[in-house]
Amino acid sequence: MRKQVILDLDVGVDDALAIMLATASPELQVIGITAVSGNVHVDKTSINALKVLEALGISDVSVAKGAGKPLSRKLEVAQDFHGNDGLGNTNLPPPKLKLHHQNATEFLIEQTRANPKKITVIATGPLTNIAITLQQDPTFVENAKELVIMGGAYGVTPYGYGNMNPVAEFNMYVDPEAARLVFKSGIPLTAVGLDITTDPTATLTKELYEQLEACPSARAQLAAQVTKSLMTRYGFVHLHDPVAVAVAADPSLVITRRYHVDVETVSDLTRGQTVADRRDWLPNAYKQPPNTNVCTSIDGPRFLRMFMERITS
Repeated sequence: MRKQVILDLDVGVDDALAIMLATASPELQVIGITAVSGNVHVDKTSINALKVLEALGISDVSVAKGAGKPLSRKLEVAQDFHGNDGLGNTNLPPPKLKLHHQNATEFLIEQTRANPKKITVIATGPLTNIAITLQQDPTFVENAKELVIMGGAYGVTPYGYGNMNPVAEFNMYVDPEAARLVFKSGIPLTAVGLDITTDPTATLTKELYEQLEACPSARAQLAAQVTKSLMTRYGFVHLHDPVAVAVAADPSLVITRRYHVDVETVSDLTRGQTVADRRDWLPNAYKQPPNTNVCTSIDGPRFLRMFMERITS
């Protein structure tokens, strides 16, 4: 049976790749996309989701617009990285597809109430939409089957350090209050952090990019188009959000370990740090119960084979 999923995205370059991978994965049935501000403002991320779906010839996936700013902070975006349009300055044409009549929170609540314990939410942007949904409907914790997030840096691999400050990943940094609420909610949670998404064995190389460019399929051409700017600038592209989709489709790609995770919301120096308590030596009486399955390693070559086969098919 295919796993029903809702993608909660701040549609930038790697979120677009996540849509491409999710809709090409036979294990997954994408029943909707909810958009949030992050890489660019939600006015753009919601339309970007429609642009990607339309470019892929997909018209039966709803896109619901969500939060325009973090719970209690000014929005910080990443246009310098993702381009002014959020899609690598590809300037895809305006979509004919229209946004869903519900907002993101209404859509998440309605879908999980109607399908209790059946829907996996894959969140690859700031967790603002998920936090607001939890605030408005506490039963979302029980109704959602699981939450798979791309976010955080947990210090469990040599690559587990921050990209916004020494210890914080972008999604956690943008809205740490939302992230903290989600981690404390009790929702079944798997965290795909920079610890594995920046592993060189799971990274799109120039050679693989050239294979995308050479493939005539619409999906591969779109993937090459949105990643061109980053590949030109850096010579590689980290596939952060597609890794989260791949983990939802095939959990055997990664090894996870249970940790108690909290999020730093006070310090300017470490804002957004995902603090995983790895003190195994503590007596049980002093340990906080684990709340997160943290990915501690990835089979990078197998992930890349999955990504390339599905994007080029």
